[in-house]
Amino acid sequence: MGAARARRWKLLSFHSKPPPPPPPPPPAPALSLPGKEEDVPREFLCPILGAPMADPVILSSGRTYERACVRACAELSVSPPGAEGEPPSPGGVVIPNDALRAAIRTWRARSGRTPPAAPSAAAAREAVLRAVPTPRPPGRSSSNLSCSSRASAASTWSSSSRSSSDITAVELDTVRAKEVAKEPEGEVGEAAVKAVESGEEWEVEAAMAALRQATRESAPRRRALCVPRLLAALRRVLLSARHSNAARADAAAALANLSLEPENRVSIVRAGAVPALIEVVGSGAGATEACEHAAGALFGLALHEGNRAAIGVLGAVPPLLALLTTGGHAPRARRDAGMALYHLSLAAVNQSKLARAPGAAKNLFSIASDSTEPLPVRRLALMVICNVAACVEGRTALMDAGAVATFTAILSEDPHRSELEEWCVAALYDMSMGSPRFRGLARAAGADRPLILIAEQAEPGAHKDMARKALRAMLGLGDINGGGLHDFSNSERNDDDSGTMASSVPVRRRRAASWGAPPASKLQNSHHWRSVYID
Repeated sequence: MGAARARRWKLLSFHSKPPPPPPPPPPAPALSLPGKEEDVPREFLCPILGAPMADPVILSSGRTYERACVRACAELSVSPPGAEGEPPSPGGVVIPNDALRAAIRTWRARSGRTPPAAPSAAAAREAVLRAVPTPRPPGRSSSNLSCSSRASAASTWSSSSRSSSDITAVELDTVRAKEVAKEPEGEVGEAAVKAVESGEEWEVEAAMAALRQATRESAPRRRALCVPRLLAALRRVLLSARHSNAARADAAAALANLSLEPENRVSIVRAGAVPALIEVVGSGAGATEACEHAAGALFGLALHEGNRAAIGVLGAVPPLLALLTTGGHAPRARRDAGMALYHLSLAAVNQSKLARAPGAAKNLFSIASDSTEPLPVRRLALMVICNVAACVEGRTALMDAGAVATFTAILSEDPHRSELEEWCVAALYDMSMGSPRFRGLARAAGADRPLILIAEQAEPGAHKDMARKALRAMLGLGDINGGGLHDFSNSERNDDDSGTMASSVPVRRRRAASWGAPPASKLQNSHHWRSVYID
């Protein structure tokens, strides 16, 4: 046997691998909120901050902003975007929008969110700088502009003492002025502005008369004349007591004509013309014609849904209500005031204002129940009452003022009850929803008999269904869709034992002010009491 062989050791190299990373923790389950952030109503968002407002305030232009953003604009010496001509001074007049703040807090509570918190001064300043772009130097294109920081943009903007809204207004004024210049009398708007600036009364009267005539010509001309400079001049004429009644009447008529175009309605409100129109309507005894045209202008502006809350907050409801319920004014002024109130009362904020106004319900009832009043005015009063009855506060105020007895008397004894039937039934139906008090008031007033007659004999339509539902609520029978009215034959005031006709069509809940089955005498659009142009 040979010698033992030496052992050889083989060295192996080991490469240690890092342990695998731990798996990420599972994401936390998202809270299921009833509403999403993108579902926030637009009127709740600050135009500068883009978030729900914690302390909304209204400027003289009629627009609402977050108070911290308004202070930041004053510190930066810029006007808020969209508020042309608004003074950027800290002493500017602002009105707290308590109704909008309450609506935002209510909506947040219903959505499961906390009330919005006011932004800090730094956040508001940054939002203002982000919302106000850097002005372009004249004669240079956007491609030649160098990128500058926000701080330099703010300093340049402050030194030039011009805001982006001013530049926008100037550019819009220039474009529209070129459009007017192509027409035969394109200098009318500029002449009116110069006449108001000069201060000569005879020049102002002549310029306002020419402007009133120009706004009657065509829709393109009205759109071209609606520029911030001209709107500011009209506002000055309406607010100045030294101008004659004729000049103020022509200025109000020009604004009423301009409000006929949907494109002009928001611009007129933003230009601050609403407070001037409200003042003219409030002083109707001294300037009858100007009051009539101012009411027509407010009616035209209220047709835009986004203007209704601002017009109501600025104080238009009391003077319009006084104009509608006072018999000494011209019928046309009262009709325009009623139409303006009807459209304003479609907003929940204004419904509460009408419900809280002292004597508003009784004044509306006195007009609606007076057979000597013009029928269009009575119908308008009932239309406003129906809108007020859509909110809980309004239903309480109406029942306190004797609404159930008033509507029962109209449905039973009024010679024009066929023309007013739809609105009386709609108001009774609104008051019957969720109100145990309605049952006793309706029984005391004997409302079951006219409601049964309407439910049995009226033509098929929304008001027939509403009469049927109001009757069931009054008798404590609940709300049963479909079926007839045979359950009502045992009512102590029902003398008809022939039975009722069953309905196989399921009843759907509709708005009280439904236009589904309008009477034959009613026109189809909301302008049926206004001529197309102001004379």
